[in-house]
Amino acid sequence: MTITSDDLCKFTRAIWESTLGLEVQPTAGLTPAEERACTLIGKVQIIGTRQRTVCLECTEELAGKVARAMFGLDSQKPTSDEMRDAWAEITNVTAGNLKSLGYGHCQLSTPQVAEREQGFPDAPESSVLARQAFVCQGEPFVVKLLEGQTPRRPDSDLEEIMEVRCNPN
Repeated sequence: MTITSDDLCKFTRAIWESTLGLEVQPTAGLTPAEERACTLIGKVQIIGTRQRTVCLECTEELAGKVARAMFGLDSQKPTSDEMRDAWAEITNVTAGNLKSLGYGHCQLSTPQVAEREQGFPDAPESSVLARQAFVCQGEPFVVKLLEGQTPRRPDSDLEEIMEVRCNPN
């Protein structure tokens, strides 16, 4: 099954509303300044007969809002670790939902989060299967589904793999 931008919209809106209680709005695209502002990147690989990577990119401000919603921090400023943990979890939930769209027997990698300038290189545009930009409380973010495996962070020697049975449609 081919996953489209419409699928990314449907899943992302449902996940953010049910998991975080936050409303997200799809947008046609991001301006170059908004794109550069998305400095935190979360990635989870779907490993099976097809190799796919789910990638979520956001601003530091949005990662803070996600952490506050996820951990019930109210107006307290979340730590950097809390923001990274929250972004890893929302990336993992997104990947788990997308893998249910017919990937057969597959596994999810452990989520990885890095800052754009220190971590993951950008994926070549040719590997992007679906991409959708969103806005949440005035902050931009992007959800991408990439073909193949993306380069790993330089400091990640081993990845834990959790075996999951996917529900083929």
